[in-house]
Amino acid sequence: MSSHPTDLYSVLGIGPDADAQDVRAAYRKQARRAHPDAGGTAERFHEVQSAWEVLGDTEARAAYDRALRRPARGADSADDDADQAEDAPHYGRGSSFGGFRTTASGSTSPTRTGSESARTPSGAAHLAPVYIPDLSSPEPLSLPLTSQRTHGGFGSAGLFGGGRALRRAQQTAELLEKHVLSDLPTARLFNTVALQPSGRDRRGQARAPKGRAAEHVLVCGDTLVVVSSLEVHAATASFDGRSLHAAGRSLPLPDLTGQSRALRTLLEAAMRETGRETSLNLGQQVVLYAPDRSMQSPVVEARGTPSDGVRTPLAPARAFRSIREQLAASAQANVIDRHLLAALRAQLQHP
Repeated sequence: MSSHPTDLYSVLGIGPDADAQDVRAAYRKQARRAHPDAGGTAERFHEVQSAWEVLGDTEARAAYDRALRRPARGADSADDDADQAEDAPHYGRGSSFGGFRTTASGSTSPTRTGSESARTPSGAAHLAPVYIPDLSSPEPLSLPLTSQRTHGGFGSAGLFGGGRALRRAQQTAELLEKHVLSDLPTARLFNTVALQPSGRDRRGQARAPKGRAAEHVLVCGDTLVVVSSLEVHAATASFDGRSLHAAGRSLPLPDLTGQSRALRTLLEAAMRETGRETSLNLGQQVVLYAPDRSMQSPVVEARGTPSDGVRTPLAPARAFRSIREQLAASAQANVIDRHLLAALRAQLQHP
């Protein structure tokens, strides 16, 4: 075992010979101690959670152990020094730990500096924005609406039914503005987006669509991420790949896969009508709120493999990081397609 003070095994207080059951027990013990509500700190809680993300995953742990055992290289080679610095076990704040990157789904996989994958930000999100069509034309969306970051609101009845669900949707929208839009200049947020085609009244005027709707839809370049939220009345929960389990209850998740596919079909059809063939990438995320409304709670333990694009539901801090990563992965993340924005606005139930 490495003697480095930020060794991931040290974070959980176990040795490298611990079996999977011991790792799980140590994680639960340290997570309870580190939780801010139990006298811990957000930073310590983050450290424990991040160590579990590597050591709790069989493949990621095996790769981490190989990195721990790798002998040091000679210091007389600049290339060797660079490789050693990259692969040596280390720990720090952020999403990379000892050569491992936390994925948007909450699992981990071995990575190397500069590697390209669907989870790696393309870097395009922070390039100069490219508008299609350019801003010399007021069509298909006015300049004020093109620059508006958040579109659409929430009705007091209907989809959300008022009360706690409505307040939760409003809170999620506010947090998405603060933790996602502020970091991605070209991203846009649309609230209460209908999944049925918009229609027209008897006079031929466009009318707000009704029926099923996605709570929140973010777009950045050619990537759409559909977001929903749930309340969990416990500090911990488990996810078996289909349902969330907490406080002795099984909570079915919203069908974000179905929502995102239905929305893609509508939007791509609308884009074809403008003469633009567009292939949209899809993402999703469920944000979980615990009773204490902490950004770090609840702690979610994954006990199954999500299928069909489903992502592990996460506490707010990790959920918003996941959403940012999904949006920023697009190679077109600096592109603002005004036709696409106009098509999304046409689907707003409360514009």
